[in-house]
Amino acid sequence: MQYNLYFRMTIKKSLEASGNFLFKYRGHIPLIVFLLSVPVAFFTPYHTYSSFKGLDEIILFVSIFLISLGHFIRARTVGRRSIQTSGRNRSHQVAKVLTITGWYSLVRHPLYFGNYLIWLGLAIFLSNFWFLVILSLLFWIYYERIMFAEEIFLEEKFGDEFQDWAIKTPSFLPSFKNYIPNHCPFSWRIVAKNEYPGIISSATSFLFILILKRSALLGHFSFCSSDAVFVVIIVVFGVSCKILKKFTAFFEPMD
Repeated sequence: MQYNLYFRMTIKKSLEASGNFLFKYRGHIPLIVFLLSVPVAFFTPYHTYSSFKGLDEIILFVSIFLISLGHFIRARTVGRRSIQTSGRNRSHQVAKVLTITGWYSLVRHPLYFGNYLIWLGLAIFLSNFWFLVILSLLFWIYYERIMFAEEIFLEEKFGDEFQDWAIKTPSFLPSFKNYIPNHCPFSWRIVAKNEYPGIISSATSFLFILILKRSALLGHFSFCSSDAVFVVIIVVFGVSCKILKKFTAFFEPMD
């Protein structure tokens, strides 16, 4: 029995350590998707899909809907978040208060749920079933450890308050039966300050997959004028947000 307890504690420490490591580098998932999507695109039968009338439009609609929904959930969560939560901290877990209202009353990890919807939308747009399955598995393995480490930190810091919240709030898939309104004022400036890198990442990934699909369908690399316009929009948006954040007081302080 003592050995089993030691074994469980060892696994717990191992998962916590790997979760903290992955938490620090959680922004690198887009790079993995970029690398995996290149060979996948050239082994996907896009000619077959194109023969079904309306299928391309359905895939495009579903993809954009899921990506937009993911960003919407992130925006609603971030825009009403207390400044005493972790924010976009990368190096370690930080939290002075336990947020249990708004989206956090529906699911314990709403930002990661939003992330999954975004990557699900991108995977659907790539139009390869096995890539969608593999990406979902990778996402779960990756974020399960991050969520585990975060919850160990929150449990140690907030004790019974965390346990009471965790018991009635699902970990990843939202449940609306225990919704508690968040009375913090919503701020689009806070959303813009924190979410513009993610929006740029999603837009860049979408364009990248679009070019991959077209190139695979045509049999050669294809970059058209509309792609160039898309690139210009992304660059202008990113540079504008960076300038506003660094040189002006337009964004409200978060940290």
